[in-house]
Amino acid sequence: MKWGLSIAALCAVLCSVAPTARAADNDGEAKLVKMVVLSRHGVRSPTQHRGELDAWSRRGWPEWPVKRGELTPRGAELVTSMWRQEAAFLKRTGLLPEKGCPEPGVIAIRADKEQRTEATAEAVLEGLAPGCGFKPVVNRSASIDPLFHPVEAGYCALEPARIEKELSPKDIAELEQTLAEPVSELAALLGPASPEFCREHRLPENCTIADVPSRLTFGKDNQTVHLGGKLGMASSTAEIMLLEYAQWDRPAGWGTVDRGELEALLPVHSRVFDAVNRAPSVAASRGSELLLDMANALVGKYADPVVNKAKVVVFVGHDTNIANVAKLLSLNWHLSGYAPDEIPPASALALTLWERNGQYQVHAHLLAQSLETLHDPAMRGEPLREALEVPWCGSQAYEGPCSLTEFELLVRAVIRPECVRER
Repeated sequence: MKWGLSIAALCAVLCSVAPTARAADNDGEAKLVKMVVLSRHGVRSPTQHRGELDAWSRRGWPEWPVKRGELTPRGAELVTSMWRQEAAFLKRTGLLPEKGCPEPGVIAIRADKEQRTEATAEAVLEGLAPGCGFKPVVNRSASIDPLFHPVEAGYCALEPARIEKELSPKDIAELEQTLAEPVSELAALLGPASPEFCREHRLPENCTIADVPSRLTFGKDNQTVHLGGKLGMASSTAEIMLLEYAQWDRPAGWGTVDRGELEALLPVHSRVFDAVNRAPSVAASRGSELLLDMANALVGKYADPVVNKAKVVVFVGHDTNIANVAKLLSLNWHLSGYAPDEIPPASALALTLWERNGQYQVHAHLLAQSLETLHDPAMRGEPLREALEVPWCGSQAYEGPCSLTEFELLVRAVIRPECVRER
């Protein structure tokens, strides 16, 4: 099994990075040694087929400038803008040079093979090191990248019985009740569903998505899990409203969803999305290998020596990946303007390794762009940066960042071993 994070190995690895850190020993100031990031792709077009969207609403959906599910040019510009600002922080901390291009190998980016993730990785590099010739690494040897999609790739399996206990019919009913008002608002925004949709669900003519009961479903031989019905469709609609708001400088939702309305609708997406993707067994099945790879990259025990050498490592995947890893580490956040644990386009979960007087600690933070920045044609505004508590670290209540040893033990404790591939 690909683990490689023994305590002895940690000491050996950290000795190898100490030349960079020892400059801080005399004055006792903490020094950033390495940053490992898991990023969501940027603003994309809806992933639903147009026929599915037309079934939800008889209103004419806007035309996007790209194919279904692809990163838009606007999305790429937003990604580059955020990482250009992040590069300024990395230059101040010494991970990137203040002027000119970083040396080869300083930056390593690993992206899922889908267009929106690979294009996002390229946009990240344009922000961090424009014109420097860095390229993202993409696994093209398999039809599905098992790092970002281990269940769909067949390397791990969901556990339907456990998931049904973690998200029971009672839980779903309570979620419906809690979100009844914004779900009704989204249904009213969409208006009547198509006649075919109503007939398919055996509902009266002029039904809406709010008339369809919610239920947990599994597909593709239990490789996928989905909360369907009103909650699933309302959640997707709320996310589409966010994507529209970021793509264009007009209100979303046929000109009716402004900033205030969007904030009222986004909890539908975050709550429904988290109910599935933060379910403990789902997170363990889908997030174990990715978390382990991030940990190995942070301490220099990654399978690829290029990643071990790099000072800035970025994995570019999906919001599901971030939710899975965050659940395993018990990380939560509440970015200004967003619903709790919302994962906006291009947001990034960062793990940073710091050294102070020979002691190594792991910090975590979430990086994202504000609703104002996403909507502003000029993309103005500083990125949102929220420091995250790692509550499993420390012998008592959380009092600060994880020691490196605590972090290693935490990762070892929360991953699902059978979902980590042997190398």
